[in-house]
Amino acid sequence: MGSARALAEPRAPVLGPVTADDVRTSGLAGEDLRRAVRAGAFVRVRHGAYVPAATWESADRAERHRLLVRAAARSLAAPVFGYESAAAMWRLPLLEGWPSDVQVLVLDARGTPSTRGVRRHRLATLPDVRAVDGVTVTTLARTVVDLSRTGSFARGLALADDALHRHRVDPDDLARELAAAGSGRGVRAARRVLAEADAGAESPGESLSRARMIELDLPRASLQREVRDSSGLVGRVDFLWEELGVVGEFDGRLKYRVDGVGDRATVEDRVWAEKRREDRIRATGLRVVRWTWRDALDAGRLARVLATAGVRPAP
Repeated sequence: MGSARALAEPRAPVLGPVTADDVRTSGLAGEDLRRAVRAGAFVRVRHGAYVPAATWESADRAERHRLLVRAAARSLAAPVFGYESAAAMWRLPLLEGWPSDVQVLVLDARGTPSTRGVRRHRLATLPDVRAVDGVTVTTLARTVVDLSRTGSFARGLALADDALHRHRVDPDDLARELAAAGSGRGVRAARRVLAEADAGAESPGESLSRARMIELDLPRASLQREVRDSSGLVGRVDFLWEELGVVGEFDGRLKYRVDGVGDRATVEDRVWAEKRREDRIRATGLRVVRWTWRDALDAGRLARVLATAGVRPAP
């Protein structure tokens, strides 16, 4: 039992996948790992790969997919990960959820079929790659274009906005990847995504909202604009329809969370500060409309919310 306890209570935290080889290298036996799994200290995430239960239970869906990718990278022969798996390693947002299979690119000539837990995408030539946390993945630009060709407009826009805003991807790199795709499946959809992508969008919720507005043919808003009054800067707003005199704010609620925030303001203090800010915006003559994830996920619902502030499709 002592050796099993050594796995269950390691001296240093184990954050990544553990294999039977790791256990043997540490001087323990495979049975020790199995005992640790039965004891609930480890979780089997794929054949031959295990993750500390505490790590798995505390991980969100994106992090769990990263753990699956890292586990697969240790067991497959020189894998190149693409699509959602590359997005996970680049820490891009994925609105439509993460697959249970890792996504691997292989040369068509190899003809290796997909297997349980691994979906293989056959290509005539492998694309440019980068190493992220020791895992070989498609470039950021290629990842965005690939996923923009295969998913919804909203998913693609959230990916492209994030790549431009947070990762500072060069738009020319995106354009080159799109051109390299020729006239293949989904290229028209990806072209629309890249035409609308904007580095001004600062969160997936804002990107989703923008996608809905475009799909609803609503007037275009300026992003992250400053609002000032006689006392100076009131703040930056998510959306501004200047000609309509309307400010739009996506309320993801995360702004009210205290955990992980550097200052010690209470939630009540934050809500009160937000109310005072909104009152100052209204005092300038602007109307303010707010919406949530629930609204943005439903195009009809968001249309109704925005219509209350006078943001409607042009006649």
